[in-house]
Amino acid sequence: MQRQSKVISISLPASVYFRLERLRKREEKSRSELIKNLIQNYEREQLWQEAYKRGAQTNKQFNIASEEDILRIIND
Repeated sequence: MQRQSKVISISLPASVYFRLERLRKREEKSRSELIKNLIQNYEREQLWQEAYKRGAQTNKQFNIASEEDILRIIND
């Protein structure tokens, strides 16, 4: 059976390593689990940032100032 995970080696500044270790101990997770969660959270945050950016562009494009403006645009 083929392994489902991949082993990697990374280099971190000592200060970041110690922060990772403190966080890992506090969360009671393995390094792998913690890093996996950090990556998932980062990706989720990037999606929200993109949605916010697109919302701001749409707001500017249609001059939206209220929910009534949204309804007006939808119903026009």
